[in-house]
Amino acid sequence: MDPWLSQVKSRQLSGDGAGFASLLNPDPISHSFQLLRQSLQTGPNFRTATYTSLARSQFSDYRPLADFLAAFLLYVRDADPGGDAVSLEKTYGLLEDCFKTADRLFAQGETGWFVPTLRKMTRRLVDVALAVGRAKGDVKLTRAGEAARMLGRPMGIAASDRTSESPCKRDALFFLANSTFRVYFALSNLRLCDTVLNNTQNSTAQLDTFPKADRCAFLYYRGRISLYQRRLPQARNDLRRAFALCRADSWKNGRLILIYLVAASLPLGFFPSLPLLQHFDLHEPYASLLTGLKHGDFRVVLSELDRFQLWHRQHGNYLLLREKLETICWRNLARRTLFVLTNGSPLPPTGPPTLSLQALLVAARIAFDDPTLDIDDVECMCVALMEQGYIKAYIMHSKRLLVLQKGPQAGFPPIAAVNAIS
Repeated sequence: MDPWLSQVKSRQLSGDGAGFASLLNPDPISHSFQLLRQSLQTGPNFRTATYTSLARSQFSDYRPLADFLAAFLLYVRDADPGGDAVSLEKTYGLLEDCFKTADRLFAQGETGWFVPTLRKMTRRLVDVALAVGRAKGDVKLTRAGEAARMLGRPMGIAASDRTSESPCKRDALFFLANSTFRVYFALSNLRLCDTVLNNTQNSTAQLDTFPKADRCAFLYYRGRISLYQRRLPQARNDLRRAFALCRADSWKNGRLILIYLVAASLPLGFFPSLPLLQHFDLHEPYASLLTGLKHGDFRVVLSELDRFQLWHRQHGNYLLLREKLETICWRNLARRTLFVLTNGSPLPPTGPPTLSLQALLVAARIAFDDPTLDIDDVECMCVALMEQGYIKAYIMHSKRLLVLQKGPQAGFPPIAAVNAIS
């Protein structure tokens, strides 16, 4: 163990954060972990206090680091490799003690060099905490909640760091934020995410200076939070950026981001291409739905949503799409009806274009498969579309006409432009 401590001290004194982290990898499948574990388990069976004494003898002037090393050695020696609930609980307890000492070390002066190790410890802590909940059938994921609370202190320290050059404590900020988001999303409690967003608010302007993986994950989580809050333009913007940052060989991650990007985009009038959907194996739930949506055929849209209802619900998108796409269908149906009735030339030689509400009613009864719809329903829907900016028009009640705005758009501004204004 003395040679190992000497290596650790050498890396620490030289400020070699990556090298230091390579010696203290908490992942049991890593080579360094297995070598250290073998050494500890074949050597004397020291008590906890002995590890502390040995570490403090090497780092007599740096007790927080010595205490972290002692806790890490105990974790490596005693962590149970089993995947059952009892084994995972034991491992979690050791990791919890280890992380608390890592937190105290991180709170010391210039510890930017410690960030790579803190990242590894954080990832392992959250992995095991979530695994404990799954193994125990704990729907509240109690251990994961505890882990998320432990991340709060180092996240606050990283957020308040004003050091301008890396390595610095601020380097850990978005990784800690993403790890906390991961727990809150597993808990299906996105309201807790506001605290994390507040902690990162002052650093988002410098987001481009952080590692690409941290940026991608943060934008994904923030985009999903905006989607949950029905702030669709913001959600789409963040998810687009996350998708662009995702590595081409990370197909699974790209697909996950795209699922939510599509959900944010459709109500805004942005439709994905069929080749893109096919590449990410998403053409089945969306190909026919997109055709129906473009034509304003709500029967097809609703049929496709219901056909893949379980899948949409598992991703939390069903209610959003069910609510928002109906409005888009009405807008597209009105426009399509106008173009059909005018043989594709909606602009008359003189005066504004007009659309018979009775003709729209006939089309709506077919498109929505609802013979109970009446002219008042159509009028109400047109008023709603006008109020939301999807149609530029007014209703001439005496003639049951929708009088549309003059111009090349015939009173139907692009959906994307409407939402960009709102």
